[in-house]
Amino acid sequence: MKFIKIKHFWKNLRKYWTHRFCLIIRNEENLSDVFSLKLTPRKIFVLGTISALLIIVATAFLIAFTPLRFYVPGYTNPIEYKLYKQMLARVDSIEKINVIHKVYLDNFYNILNDAVAFKEMNEPMEGVSEKRIKDKEKAAQALKHVSDAAEQLLIEITDRTAKSYIPILQNITSPTFAFTMPALGMITNSFSIQDKHFGIDIENEKGTLITAIADGVVISTIFSENEGNTLVIQHSGNIVSQYKNLDLILKNRGVKVKSGDPIATMGNKGTELQNPYLHFEIWYNGMPINPVEYFIGS
Repeated sequence: MKFIKIKHFWKNLRKYWTHRFCLIIRNEENLSDVFSLKLTPRKIFVLGTISALLIIVATAFLIAFTPLRFYVPGYTNPIEYKLYKQMLARVDSIEKINVIHKVYLDNFYNILNDAVAFKEMNEPMEGVSEKRIKDKEKAAQALKHVSDAAEQLLIEITDRTAKSYIPILQNITSPTFAFTMPALGMITNSFSIQDKHFGIDIENEKGTLITAIADGVVISTIFSENEGNTLVIQHSGNIVSQYKNLDLILKNRGVKVKSGDPIATMGNKGTELQNPYLHFEIWYNGMPINPVEYFIGS
């Protein structure tokens, strides 16, 4: 039944599609024609379609370029949009900082527990530690140890002027290892525990290339007014090497390096000397040792 009605409607529409009709408006008092308009169903359809499109376009422009758009559900105020972008950038920065701190704690865990082997140094790395300790009990103990001792240990290692430094035992068993020289140059200041000079100074021209003494992981890149740019590498066997008074640092924190890899260039940003030099330290089991005694060929 419905199909018959629809068919009948289209039949009548086609029949009267081109028929002309006249719309007349007359004055009721004297029956004179005030307005007349000749129309056909086709003209009505065309005019109706054009009018609808114009209304849609006008409404869209009215909403898009006037304050009315603020009342549309889901539309964001420009000021609020800027705030959202700023918040998104801050959240992204916080996530990056958290990743860096996670890498730092992982590397510090490896320092305290001797968990890095030389065979691991040849594996590719993109700045984030790929190795994770699976033993949850050991990891929990290490993290607790880090939270208690990390701040104090870092100060004692990096700040040679600190009064409460790690006590040096006189009868320390000498470790059996050998390293390459970190840079070419003349040793102008030697290792001295009495003078609290826990390393050696190698003097050369500014920009002299500095290399890693052995395979390891970069665990810190910091700057201080007294010691300039500083880079710290953790090696296997609870060995840490420090390179201070640098000009340019070539490796980021968390990157694995091999013996002889360029890591920095020599600078003169420290306050101890005016000439460019490298202050170099080696720490073994949390205590400084004389680097000269462990260089290859020394």
